Amino acid sequence: RQSAVREPPKSRCCEPPLPAIVSPPLYMGWLSEKSTKSRAPPDAETAVAELRAEMARRGSPIDLPTDDVLRFAKARKLNAVKAADMLQADLEWRQARRVEERRDEPAEDILGKPIAALQQVLPHVCSPGVDKLGRPIIFKHFGGQCSFSRLCPDRESVDRLCEYNWWVNEQYCKRLAALGAEQWVVVIDAKGWQPGLIDRTALRVLKSMADTDADHYPERLGGLVVVNAPASLALVWRIVKTWLDEKTKAKVDIISSSDPKRATERLHGLAAPDQLPEQYAGTAPPLEAWPIWPAKSGLPSKPNGAR
Repeated sequence: RQSAVREPPKSRCCEPPLPAIVSPPLYMGWLSEKSTKSRAPPDAETAVAELRAEMARRGSPIDLPTDDVLRFAKARKLNAVKAADMLQADLEWRQARRVEERRDEPAEDILGKPIAALQQVLPHVCSPGVDKLGRPIIFKHFGGQCSFSRLCPDRESVDRLCEYNWWVNEQYCKRLAALGAEQWVVVIDAKGWQPGLIDRTALRVLKSMADTDADHYPERLGGLVVVNAPASLALVWRIVKTWLDEKTKAKVDIISSSDPKRATERLHGLAAPDQLPEQYAGTAPPLEAWPIWPAKSGLPSKPNGAR
């Protein structure tokens, strides 16, 4: 029987005042009304109206698409006051980091080093494929090569990597806009991961990524599937899940490396085979420059698509 999940062998600055009205063009994190497919149900419409009213009461009226306002409302269980706190903090965060102007900068300028250096440690790509709901599929490889300490030997490089996280999220938002989708799904490959990779640098980076995603890209994650997970990953998951809310934790599915059949079934339940790359039970072209592992791993070692 063929293996389920196959790998090819081979600045802080002074914060400017907020605008009186925040409009969609400022932020790629927001999607235009034309790019969305869903409409808010009646109770959600009320929550959106209450959130808009609360922001206006605070002197920061917003002119954002309904679906974007609703994301913040949902993230705070439709509590207008708490959602307004979250949205206000997000607007200030975006202003401080000049997200709207920096999102179009080259990745190297944000990261402070060639993107190839990051791809060697943390391969990641927003694939051409989509899942069965039309959402883009993002692949990440947090495997044996994922040494954050090697990638970030000093505090500045850690900060730059954390900045890169929001930059790449903005690129994913562009993909959402092109597809008319609201959420993305993530497939993480943990092949080769071992506890020694978790040190102070790794924890800081992962905590920053989790906080940024939760605070500034709420309701963007549609699902997260971890494949090839070693048993030792359970320890890290116990740490990471303390950073996540209950709704996000419910979207995570971790599949053991000893259960390739379940991995295949899960991936095929997520997307049609022609939307998945060759490494991940699909028939689409393989992801390029993806990590390879020796034959004893149970996966093919032919460097198909690797560079």
